Amino acid sequence: MSLVTRHAALTDIGLQRRTNEDSLVAAPPLFAVCDGMGGAEAGEVASALAAETLAARFAAGDGIAAAAHAANAAVFARASERREESGMGTTLTAVVVDDEEGRFAHIGDSRAYLLRDGGLELLTEDHSLVGEMVREGRLSREEAMAHPHRNIVSRVLGTEAQVEIDEFSADLRAGDVLLLCSDGLTGEVGEDAVRELLAGAEPEAAARALVDAALAAGGHDNVTAVVIGIEAGDDAVPAGPEPATRILPVAADAGEAPTTVAPAVAGSADGGPALPAAAPEAGRAATRTRSPRGLLALVIVLALVALLGVAGVVVVNTCYFVGVEDGQLAVYSGLPWSVGPVDLHSVYLRSGQPYALLDEQQRALVDGRGVRTKDGAMRLARDLGMLP
Repeated sequence: MSLVTRHAALTDIGLQRRTNEDSLVAAPPLFAVCDGMGGAEAGEVASALAAETLAARFAAGDGIAAAAHAANAAVFARASERREESGMGTTLTAVVVDDEEGRFAHIGDSRAYLLRDGGLELLTEDHSLVGEMVREGRLSREEAMAHPHRNIVSRVLGTEAQVEIDEFSADLRAGDVLLLCSDGLTGEVGEDAVRELLAGAEPEAAARALVDAALAAGGHDNVTAVVIGIEAGDDAVPAGPEPATRILPVAADAGEAPTTVAPAVAGSADGGPALPAAAPEAGRAATRTRSPRGLLALVIVLALVALLGVAGVVVVNTCYFVGVEDGQLAVYSGLPWSVGPVDLHSVYLRSGQPYALLDEQQRALVDGRGVRTKDGAMRLARDLGMLP
């Protein structure tokens, strides 16, 4: 008995970001999710270039592992050539569904899950600081979701000429459901909820429900979900590749940014369609409108911003703390909190000292983000090796 797939793919900018740095591939039998890093445009470029290269090399006959390494080479080469994109990178979680086997390539903290007989299994390992802490037994998965440094990745595509990419396979059978997703989903929605939303739902409904759940929980990051249902070939007709859609332009107001249902390759390194663009109705793009509750929240945030503007000078000049900026230690001025989308702090001093090199006691001092005077914060910075 042969197996076929039905799939749906959905990506959303979220509620707090100005750009969508996620890209995806949904071109059976190849599926992938990429989550870019390196700042707005650079992260967007990295993820789109990786997705395009992966899809092109696979279509040209490369296996998934070779295609993934080609994607790494493409992102690294571009970052090396353009100063403004230096240091950019992206996660990559990809699978080729070949009848009764799924062949995976994975790097970073996007994830692949398998739902079978009501049970949800995480197939990938997070290449991140908190992922390592979970594997060492120092954190539970629930604690990792709320850890202040959960976004620090230890291995991604495109930052080095040669990278280690996890390659593995999994047996598949009729009734299985695969989920590929960015951490914008798993950072907001627990695994029990993911299991419930996947179980018994058609791929399109499941993808929509998962993204909506992440938005309802705060939508702090871009959210991408690719849901793949595995069915018996005798009883189902495979869903053929649909026309590709690009990620729609983001509105000036991030709260009115569009959601894109993307059945093929979403996102493009040069800002255009990755493949021939579909008509809007084929892409089934839908724009969210702001609700009265959202307007009230905006008014409240604006009022708080105005209040903070009055008190800001005092806070910035008297309050400091040590935290982490892009995986490296930094001294911040202000308070270690945010009000909605507004941070109450800014970087005062950057350093080249990686957080990952600290011992457990030093990490506890940084994780606590204790507010100090300027002199106190600078003393801690010296004790942590940030200063000569």
